[in-house]
Amino acid sequence: MKERDWGGIDGWLVGLAGLLLYATTAGPGIVELFDDSLEFQLVAPTFAIAHPTGYPLYVLLGGLWSRLIFPFGNWAWRMNLFSALAGAGTIALLYLLARRLARGDRWSGLAPALTFAFGPVWWAQTTVAEVYALHNFFVVALLYAAFRLPSQPSTRQVALFCGLAGLSLTHHRTALLLLPGLALYLLWSRPSLRAPQRRWLLWTGAFLLPLLLYLLIPLRAALGGADLEGDYVNSWAGFWRHVLASGYTGFFADNPLAVDHTWADWLGLLVAQCGWPGLILGGGGLVLGLWLPSRRGEWGAVWLVLAANLLFALNYRVADVEVFWLPVFLLLALGAGNGVYWLGRLFHRLGRKHKAAGFWVRWGVLAGLLLLLGSGWGGRGQAVNRSQDWSAHAYAYSLASTDFPPDSRVVGLRGQMTALQFMQASAGLAANAQAVALDNPDERRNFVVESVAAGLPVYLTQELSGIEDTFSFGGEGVLVRVWPRGAASYGPPAHPLEMTFADGQLQLLGYDLAGLDQPGGTGWRVAFHWRPVTPLPQRLKLSLRLLDESGALLLAEDRYPVRQLSPTTAWLPGAVVRDVYDLPSPERAVSLLVIVYDEATVAEVGQLQLPLP
Repeated sequence: MKERDWGGIDGWLVGLAGLLLYATTAGPGIVELFDDSLEFQLVAPTFAIAHPTGYPLYVLLGGLWSRLIFPFGNWAWRMNLFSALAGAGTIALLYLLARRLARGDRWSGLAPALTFAFGPVWWAQTTVAEVYALHNFFVVALLYAAFRLPSQPSTRQVALFCGLAGLSLTHHRTALLLLPGLALYLLWSRPSLRAPQRRWLLWTGAFLLPLLLYLLIPLRAALGGADLEGDYVNSWAGFWRHVLASGYTGFFADNPLAVDHTWADWLGLLVAQCGWPGLILGGGGLVLGLWLPSRRGEWGAVWLVLAANLLFALNYRVADVEVFWLPVFLLLALGAGNGVYWLGRLFHRLGRKHKAAGFWVRWGVLAGLLLLLGSGWGGRGQAVNRSQDWSAHAYAYSLASTDFPPDSRVVGLRGQMTALQFMQASAGLAANAQAVALDNPDERRNFVVESVAAGLPVYLTQELSGIEDTFSFGGEGVLVRVWPRGAASYGPPAHPLEMTFADGQLQLLGYDLAGLDQPGGTGWRVAFHWRPVTPLPQRLKLSLRLLDESGALLLAEDRYPVRQLSPTTAWLPGAVVRDVYDLPSPERAVSLLVIVYDEATVAEVGQLQLPLP
């Protein structure tokens, strides 16, 4: 079979199937608040500066994709689809690479595509804005490009390969792990490249030229761009510190976020990605790859690349170390394709005497193997589907939809503030608010004290100990506004009431109830206007229960008042506290039952039932 026939339209069809799978299961918006995906969903569409190493290629491509090529939907979804596109390209190239190593056999191309495509770790990375889908695209692309070089490659062909290698380093620095193995393969299998020659200068230049993309970082900084942490310093030393990610070298030593793994854990991770059939076929196929002298060079390169990535993954101490195993999973899947190739050869030989029966037996066995590899039978983890995961995006929308007065300050954790900045940049919301990201509680506390003293409107995203007796608080959507002690001011409730709780120590003046039309669906926002008559001796908590027409329970959630920022024991007698809760809106819900109880004893101190409009 001619080399140009290996793949053809098949590769496009495999890639299209992968794109359909990943695009339909991609997150519809912001999926996580506290990881890098939200950063990339903001940084790429604004062509800003990503965290070290800066990922200039990803930012440039992601920005062009989200703002020019695919300007539809919210920015977060667009960037999630960019990962789906990179993932689909990876699967297509993996199919073509496996077919090339198996002399054009389609079964051997489909086997690794199915083994790798449905692995939960990989699938998850193709459905959210992250760098690992594109990185693994480069892993396959470099292997495919190296193996396609003819025995006497031209100067131009080698230069293009070197340019591709350099380009991979403008995306993710772990592409370095591929280069020693590929260099040894090319020097061993292409003798014409070994002798010193002037062309080496051209090839070195082709490798280094793409690295100029890193200059986008200082250029963007000179135009006013910044990284979210504000750590980048636009100087010679600051540039190299950022590009080389010198602050990340400690991840090979002790890291408090790292999780210790045993060999049984690593084996479980491999099984969860490939299933036992994929793991056995993959291991066997990698070994058999060294059997044929004609393919020993290519499979030797695969082994070298796999060993380098495996050694790195075993020693890199981070919480999400599984993403650094992805090249290992990919190459193991490539081995599964070779295992299927050898099984196909075996059944072909066995079926020579009975050609018709042998053909159907071979076809049935190989089809059954592909079914096993694709179905995940034998221990593979659960399928990934983020398509209805709106919770983080809805939170970000609610966060930014607050009616902020001028010069407001919103203080919270880095991920929460990135969500606010995302909504400000992409949807034009919260124009009067300034996001202040302070992960350290002491820094948050000091900032609140100073800002309130300066007369600024201050909002918090979550609890902060040590200020409950100093200020007054009131709910504003998913935020809590901080007021000077006793100075909280709110309009009258939409539904006035005169109810008492806790033996008359707590009054409910009324409530507000409105429907929420937010990304991903509808909900209810209920706000209670409490006024303590005397100091409350117990910490009270609320049980919010949505009921259907018959009184059956549809949903129950227990919550702390004002997001646990101020326990009821710290409420100032006579001062109104506005307490806000956002609830989902299940079908058939007709009323909301609110039970107020003592947190310590769980004794009920009062209840009311509100009709839902």
